[in-house]
Amino acid sequence: MSKNEPITQINAMAQAPEEQPKQKSRRGVEWFAENGIFVFTAVLILSAAIFVDGFASLQNITDVFHRAAPIGIVAVGMTFVVISGNYLDLSVVAQVATAAVIMIAVSNEYGYFAAVLAAMLAALIYAIVNGVAVGYFKANAVIVTLSTTYVGLGLLRLLSGGSIFFGPPDGALAQFGAGKLGPVPYSALVLVAMTLILAFVLNRTNFGFTVRSFGINERATRLGGTNTGLVIIGAFLVTSLSAMIAGFVLAAFSNTAVSAMSTGYDFQALAAIIVGGTSVFGGKGSVLRTLLGVIFVSVLSNVLVLLNIGFGYQQMALGVLIALAVTVDALARRAGKK
Repeated sequence: MSKNEPITQINAMAQAPEEQPKQKSRRGVEWFAENGIFVFTAVLILSAAIFVDGFASLQNITDVFHRAAPIGIVAVGMTFVVISGNYLDLSVVAQVATAAVIMIAVSNEYGYFAAVLAAMLAALIYAIVNGVAVGYFKANAVIVTLSTTYVGLGLLRLLSGGSIFFGPPDGALAQFGAGKLGPVPYSALVLVAMTLILAFVLNRTNFGFTVRSFGINERATRLGGTNTGLVIIGAFLVTSLSAMIAGFVLAAFSNTAVSAMSTGYDFQALAAIIVGGTSVFGGKGSVLRTLLGVIFVSVLSNVLVLLNIGFGYQQMALGVLIALAVTVDALARRAGKK
């Protein structure tokens, strides 16, 4: 044993008591970032069931999931863009409205098959424009998708004349909107199906692995031979197809469609994604956790409505939730690097 080893051991022992609280604090922040949503969702639902009149009724619970379906479908799709490190796709507002209007307006004239094809074409155009600009030209995703939002909504209003389109009251779309499998609305089943499919794509396919690795380290992914531009286009395509399906579900709710029907969907979907634990810095996240975020945000909004809390306060609550979730994520990342 060298002469310096006892001194080194003494110094290590002296520093250990100071390091242990820091390590515990870091682990606590990381644990909270990973599992906090589970705890908060359970506490919120349990508290609401006990203290909020009408929350635990079957009709209210099914209504919560019914109303959450379009936003949830958008959110699970947008999770791919967020995980890829491109933050969000603001153009989902225009995409949902476009799909809804196309579904009713085109199906009234040419049938549902033609309407679905037209909506898919619109979704493909949005994905290519957003993906090429962000993936190949390295444009800022927020600016690009904000631009396509305004262009898309402008075109939709010009082509539709700002009209409200109505589907036939006995049509398949109206029946879907009002339909249930037992007590479960069809819209909720679509949300669950989309979540399971996209969870499989993200976790079990090469594309999903590449999306996640791109969000973790873009340079390493590119040096590994991956066409990163195509990865980004793919992530935006998943979002666009999800927004298209959300538009169909939203149109089925009231059997009507208008260009302004999806206002705020970008913010609400982003709230669900971030509250669910997907990192705005990319690389970390889960479609299943996004669904949990959708449930949390939807239940919270429902509770505030049942308590007669004004819409302004509801918006403030969502804003505070996003700020807290982003702060916890940033702290967890900083703790993980130390």
